[in-house]
Amino acid sequence: MIVWLVTLSWAGSALAAQDAGPLAEGAIAQVKGQAVVLGGSGQTRPAKVGEILRGGEIIETKADGQIRAILVDKSVLEVRPNSRVQINDSRLNPRGVSSVLVYVGWIWTKVTARPGPDYAFEIEAPTTVAGVRGTELEAAVAEDGSARVGVSEGRAVMENEEGSLSLGEGQSGEAGYKLAPVSKGSYSAAADFWLKFLQAHHLAEFSEIEVFIVKVVAALLDTRAELLKDDAEFRQDYQQFERKHPKPAEPAPAAQPEMPSAKQAEEKPEAEALKERAATATELRQLFLKARATQKAANRLGSNYYLAERVRAAVAGEPGRFSPAQAQTISANLVKVKDVSQLHQQSRATLNAVATVLERQVGRYGVAATLGRVPSLERNAQIQQILRQIPGAMPAMPSPQSFPKPVMPPVPRPRMP
Repeated sequence: MIVWLVTLSWAGSALAAQDAGPLAEGAIAQVKGQAVVLGGSGQTRPAKVGEILRGGEIIETKADGQIRAILVDKSVLEVRPNSRVQINDSRLNPRGVSSVLVYVGWIWTKVTARPGPDYAFEIEAPTTVAGVRGTELEAAVAEDGSARVGVSEGRAVMENEEGSLSLGEGQSGEAGYKLAPVSKGSYSAAADFWLKFLQAHHLAEFSEIEVFIVKVVAALLDTRAELLKDDAEFRQDYQQFERKHPKPAEPAPAAQPEMPSAKQAEEKPEAEALKERAATATELRQLFLKARATQKAANRLGSNYYLAERVRAAVAGEPGRFSPAQAQTISANLVKVKDVSQLHQQSRATLNAVATVLERQVGRYGVAATLGRVPSLERNAQIQQILRQIPGAMPAMPSPQSFPKPVMPPVPRPRMP
């Protein structure tokens, strides 16, 4: 693991000084009760209306807390009470589409449909990923990692390593550790439909908590191996891309070529440029897909470790509830993954560097439109538009054209001798 922690930072050190950091992914529109936002560097701040949410930041709500956020594409996300939800860094998505990771808790979302082959939105959980293609749905993740997804409008697909399940309007499904997603009948928007699910899988209800910790640790070990594999594949593919697309050198003087016809001079270079740009966009899309797979593996690592830590806290807080044999089993299993926290932090830093590298290549080859990505300036304009529509939000930044022009003092005329 130490060797990998060194090789994993292949891009981080070289780009740290040039990194602009995660993009703005949305803004908080409503806050009820107690809720906080955990920044990318670990600092915690109270959630406030009009506050910008950036990639990698985490929303945490208490028993009376709830947050409504508007994402950059105008999708709406509601984080219900007793939840922990991460806003993912969309720079690692081929089309720059937002997604969230639900560690535990309950969310509702209305997703803006987007054309193209990719999902318009994704909801990640410790045991499944739900891909959304423009829809209204809810999702919940319980303390034992079980996940439930219900579709109000549109459609979604639940997927994990065991299988997949397509959900249509009015349907719901569930998934768990080593359990493929299965249909659970009709969807309901009633709170009891979700609260009963969460309560049935609550930590306090576990009769064999040592069995659960074995499942979590097994998932962590599998995900750690997958993260190693995904990272190695991405690095290998990116190195091949760099060899194929070296940085342009200064043009050397050459002999005068034979002059092409006017028609050839106009058409051939343009046709070749379009063809090369399309090919480069395809290569970059594959790199983005590999990077996104690595991000998902890192998210599963972090979310499963979070569930394991909740078990550790339960044992420490109520030692009388657990037998010596249970406590010993829990402790022995958690020792196997004691390095995961450091590994997760390192992977986040590396993914941030990877996102910077890919963004630079998109700009270098001018393929943002081909990939369907929204340029940063346009994203910033969309965020400002969202802020202007949120009552009580911070005022939007004025555009450069609206700043008053500086008044220059008159320059005194020199006196002639």
